[in-house]
Amino acid sequence: MHRLSASVLAMLLSFLSLLNADVIDDYAPGRSGEALKNTISRHCRPSYHVDEQHLVQHIFAIFTADDGITRDGLNGLPIDDPDFAMISCIVPTEWMNPDPNYLAEATIDLHNMLIADGATAIDRGQLPLSDQRDGYDCVTPPENMKGDIARAIFYVASIYPCRLWGSWGRGIFDNTPYPTLKKEWSDMYMRWHKADPVDSDEKARNEAIASLQGNLNPFITHPDLADYLWGAKAGEVYRPSSQPGKPENPDNPETPSTPLSPIPLQSSYDSQDDYIWFYSPYVPADATWSIDGNAVAERITVASLSIGTHEVRFKSATSAGKLIIEIKP
Repeated sequence: MHRLSASVLAMLLSFLSLLNADVIDDYAPGRSGEALKNTISRHCRPSYHVDEQHLVQHIFAIFTADDGITRDGLNGLPIDDPDFAMISCIVPTEWMNPDPNYLAEATIDLHNMLIADGATAIDRGQLPLSDQRDGYDCVTPPENMKGDIARAIFYVASIYPCRLWGSWGRGIFDNTPYPTLKKEWSDMYMRWHKADPVDSDEKARNEAIASLQGNLNPFITHPDLADYLWGAKAGEVYRPSSQPGKPENPDNPETPSTPLSPIPLQSSYDSQDDYIWFYSPYVPADATWSIDGNAVAERITVASLSIGTHEVRFKSATSAGKLIIEIKP
């Protein structure tokens, strides 16, 4: 079997990262709540399954750092005896009853797995990962791992919403397409998410998993997504945190705004936004556009439109359509 050189592998991982970033940047803007969550589920699923016979080998590789030390994903301590290590699911698959079409996928999704010392894994069993509180037993990860755990749980809640949860899952998740996480738990995991931001080790694990099953965890590549689903911005229309249309030199307010790349057309805009781009991944690239009957090029300024609703039309060689956008004060 041929092995990829380090440079080729680095290029592949970089490509996968950009690919997933494009998925979110193309499809998530302009959506909110359940529609945003459904978009993540539709476009951020695994592209293929790993070989179950090599699952342990893959998980060990993912959780082994450059120094050669494999660390327990539940407590962060080095695993001294790999022969007694075990795979542990962050959201136990025994809790889950997903759509039958995704059952096999859910049971071997590497984004929901970690390696743990055998004793640690047995002690955890199916207990929830939580801050200690009265009323139930739980396992509390170290502070520097809480964000990693929270983002994995956000991923599972988005990719595999279940109609019926079992065991501890009944207390943490609900049976709705959105929000899926019960508020008490989403509030706690949002605190973990914000207190322990994405670091280089988590990014490396995310990219290693993408090289094996073809998808990245979007809550790692786009941490702001979680806020639009379960945080302070829940229910608001998603807008990427790194918006184009910002000054080339932010220290010089006289520098004009220069868009770097288009943002897909959204259903609503705030009056302080910079541009409306006439682009959508759902519309052919050769389409021509108009707004309120007036032909437009690739973009216009939001300030050039009045507050209220406007009709946007497109036409290409193969399709045509219209939609209504809103400019908010």
